[in-house]
Amino acid sequence: MDVLTRGGDTLYCMLRYSVSLQTTGGGLVAMSAAERVRLSRWVNKVEELADSLLDLLTDAPEPLPRLPVIKPELVEQLAQYAARDDFEDDEEIQNVRFLQLGNGHQSGNRSKALKAAAALLDGVTPINSNTVDVDGYGAIHFAAYTHPKGAMISSPQMEDATFGGADWHAKKNILMFRDVGDGRCIAYICDIKSLFPLRTIGQHGVTWENVRDVASKIDVIRSADAIKAAGG
Repeated sequence: MDVLTRGGDTLYCMLRYSVSLQTTGGGLVAMSAAERVRLSRWVNKVEELADSLLDLLTDAPEPLPRLPVIKPELVEQLAQYAARDDFEDDEEIQNVRFLQLGNGHQSGNRSKALKAAAALLDGVTPINSNTVDVDGYGAIHFAAYTHPKGAMISSPQMEDATFGGADWHAKKNILMFRDVGDGRCIAYICDIKSLFPLRTIGQHGVTWENVRDVASKIDVIRSADAIKAAGG
């Protein structure tokens, strides 16, 4: 598990991880889809709580009525995840964007994201412009996203508005490549059918919180690394 800090904030941690890594010598081993989901949800929950705590501490009122009591055990636990020992350079995460915002960039964004995914994500091999082969999953759909709130998985007045109405639904899973916009890109692998009941943005979009909840695999990479992998 690779762990990063950002701007000296030790609570902003775990920016790159994979809950379904297969390693040898006592590390994580191959696991079932249900186990991947369970571990992924645990990591997601820790991240959400860490982000909420960081927001509270950043916006602390002045003057404080009293100092909050924080158990030393919590600080020790957080320090485990905030340690950085897998990177040669003591560099901060660059706040750069990888994919372009706005309409008209979907095809170009998907092409760039596909190159980055193939270069930076373990076991990902492109098959065509919207399909990748992923170890343990087989051929799955591929899409790239830039919206800060969520992902559109169907379209108004289109045949894909109902699950099973579009050919790509038969791929069963989707790799959703998201440019967060803060120096991170996140790749989620989700069961396509499970996303449809979660459309709460209009009638066709799923919030990133719900995407995280159903994802069976999540990887986070630096946007700067994605830019290099895609050819600048």
